[in-house]
Amino acid sequence: MIEREFVKDATLGLAVKEYLMYELRQALPSEIKVLKTPLVTRIVVKVARPALVIGRKGSRIKKLTEDVKRRFRLENPQIEVVPVQNPTLDAQVQAMRIALALERGQAWRPLMRKTLARIMAAGAKGCEIVIKGKLGARGAKKRTERLLAGYMKKCGDPVKLVDQGHAVAYTRWGTIGVHVYIVHPDTVFPDHVEIPDVPKETIAQKLGLAVSASGSESATEVSENGNSQGEGAAAEER
Repeated sequence: MIEREFVKDATLGLAVKEYLMYELRQALPSEIKVLKTPLVTRIVVKVARPALVIGRKGSRIKKLTEDVKRRFRLENPQIEVVPVQNPTLDAQVQAMRIALALERGQAWRPLMRKTLARIMAAGAKGCEIVIKGKLGARGAKKRTERLLAGYMKKCGDPVKLVDQGHAVAYTRWGTIGVHVYIVHPDTVFPDHVEIPDVPKETIAQKLGLAVSASGSESATEVSENGNSQGEGAAAEER
């Protein structure tokens, strides 16, 4: 059945992504796409350090292509390397960078603070970093630490506009999950309201016109009321 072919292709693509994501950890991968065509299988790898993927005279990428072909039995695979334009505002790159630093033994608290400050200094509207796992030495309990700055959406359809990255750090005491959420500078949420910057002279002019108009209307009402009262008194005298 054709449905089984779709499931098979999706499962194979997910396995290739997980394998390359682990093998290219030092290159800080951001996104991996597997595009299957009748002639070739294109694998687009978006990384922050392209040189680590290509290697000296293309040796690393050739070896990686042979490994993928042999392990997953792909026909004519081709790996294409694309550099990340702004790694500082890429959530997946920052999550992978934090995971690698935790594996090297860096303290998690200053690491989170420095990463958050660097992301916000790059122009992000909001950022949140969450790590879960055993953050202490041997015998420490699992806990969750969260660091937040700026504006962040947590629920609803606008969450799709938030860039999300996830990585896993394999330390001596166990695995630590790293989650990074970034609101890019050009992100516009549906509830965003812009208030135009109107000069004070224009506001004063409009207020003056409104006051004069209301004053003339009140004067007209008073004159009309006075005329009606005068006509009533004249009728009574008659």
